[in-house]
Amino acid sequence: MKPSSVVYSGLAVLALAGFVATAGAEPRSGRCWVDLYRGPDFSGTQARVFGPVDLANLRDVQGAAWDDAIESLEVGPGAEVSVYENENFVLPKGPVYHQQELQSWGNKDENFRAGMATFTAGHKAHHLGEFGLHRLVSAMKVKCTD
Repeated sequence: MKPSSVVYSGLAVLALAGFVATAGAEPRSGRCWVDLYRGPDFSGTQARVFGPVDLANLRDVQGAAWDDAIESLEVGPGAEVSVYENENFVLPKGPVYHQQELQSWGNKDENFRAGMATFTAGHKAHHLGEFGLHRLVSAMKVKCTD
């Protein structure tokens, strides 16, 4: 065997090893997603949205209207998700509301609507009512974190 054929054979093996490693790598969207559910505790109809994506409205998510229909969600391990009460990511105007502080003091404001919430990788929101967004989500941003 000629020395040059050994070099070419070695390069072919390295190239093949690189292909296998690349082929086995998970695509970016594989970890960057959010699962939406129409029911509490991850029940009812479900849709998975892959990121990165900014959805100014949820009138057509996988062929179905999801605006004001989401009750629970689960964030993928490589995503961060922000949900908005209003289309086009419009936040409500007015004074700052400190929902967590009021709850820690044992107080509730039943008339408050949060307007927006952000969930980090791996978060499971069993009921969006805990965030003042029960069936009120009309827009969403899915950001990939890895």
